[in-house]
Amino acid sequence: MKRRLVLVFSLAALLPAALSGQSLPTFNIRDLLTNFLLQGITLAPPPAGFPSHETHFIGADSPQFQAVQQLNQQIANQLSTFPLASSAGGFTYTFDPNLGVFSRATDSFGPIYAERADTIGRGRFNLGLSYSHYTFDHINDLSLRNGGLKLVFTHIDVNNDHTDFQPWFEGDVITATLFVKIQTDITAFEMTYGLGDHFDVGMAVPIVHVELNAVTAATIDRLATATNAPGIHQFLNGTSSETFQQSGTASGVGDVVLRAKYRLTPGAAPGLALAADVRLPTGDEGTLLGTGTTQVKIYAVGSAHLGSFSPHLNAGYTFSNHRSGQPRLPDEISYTGGFDWALSPRFTFMVDGIGRTFRDTQIVEVQDSTFVANTNPNPAGPLVLNSAVLPRLVTHNGNLTTLLGSVGFKVNPVGNLLLTVNGLFSLNKNGLRDDFTPLIGLDYSF
Repeated sequence: MKRRLVLVFSLAALLPAALSGQSLPTFNIRDLLTNFLLQGITLAPPPAGFPSHETHFIGADSPQFQAVQQLNQQIANQLSTFPLASSAGGFTYTFDPNLGVFSRATDSFGPIYAERADTIGRGRFNLGLSYSHYTFDHINDLSLRNGGLKLVFTHIDVNNDHTDFQPWFEGDVITATLFVKIQTDITAFEMTYGLGDHFDVGMAVPIVHVELNAVTAATIDRLATATNAPGIHQFLNGTSSETFQQSGTASGVGDVVLRAKYRLTPGAAPGLALAADVRLPTGDEGTLLGTGTTQVKIYAVGSAHLGSFSPHLNAGYTFSNHRSGQPRLPDEISYTGGFDWALSPRFTFMVDGIGRTFRDTQIVEVQDSTFVANTNPNPAGPLVLNSAVLPRLVTHNGNLTTLLGSVGFKVNPVGNLLLTVNGLFSLNKNGLRDDFTPLIGLDYSF
């Protein structure tokens, strides 16, 4: 058994390096949105006698560009930390010293995204393989695919007078609708080993494929120059409207998770355990495969067995290592509650609610803003004002709570093999959301 333990965990340790060498990212997509807007939206040279305006709207220090940076960061943070299936083994065993054999400790095959206090048993292995497909449709209540992201880029202050009134052409704006399609496929290899009757250790190695496509439909809104200099601001195609697009994909190893769980109570129900997950920065944060930082999650696990019905509750806190000069990953409060119900010796039905509160993070939304422009090109003349109310992406700091529902089942077709089928869906309108995420998995215990 010791040789088998060393072999399995040695292979697990080599797996990230081996797989990362097989699949290289084709594009640095973490900064795709920001680089796309900063470099992609380009204006044509102005008419003779006017200064160049080619980069006067899209600047790294503009408020709208900074809001897009925060949007990009929120997408990256949540995309890289979506929940993996738990390490709770489908088969749990206790050793009967009188008979000298292991016997099944529970009728249920356990939850999917939650932990139960039961351990798999001294010297026992559980190996798992799962596949999930995420298609993100919303961030908060904004539609990613249907143009819910509205942007307004204002002209820079060319004479540093802290207004948009002089020169008069500073009053023009570029309005844009951003369409974003994000898809992620996660194949996770998981293993758990029972170091003792009350102590399990494990590892999860996710292999991640990310696709991001962005399209921006931009229009020059000539609040100031519509009647007196309509050609001063135009795109390279010679018109006031243009569509820009960019895409990127990446594949490789995500952030590897090391796991440990210790049961505090005797084998009889109810049970209480303490657990810890350490998420290592093995995934490339530049391609949205990982967070780029170490996270440590400490949590408590409570569960009971009421005949064939087994409720469970998890609650914990995730600490994120904040690196100097790098985007800040928020700490997180997590809580999961639900039940697994053994409807037959070979079939278990599971339901869970999964809550995550990201502390002091950036929250994005779209608000109406009023823009005022001066239409009089004569700097010595009176201001002739024109105003418009336009929807615009903004951000603010706060706590963000996401709620997910999970419904699925586990089937034992033969021996110690389990087949898992599950659906994950949003229960509120916060955070990066997928309307429905399917999961299919296999587990084998020995």
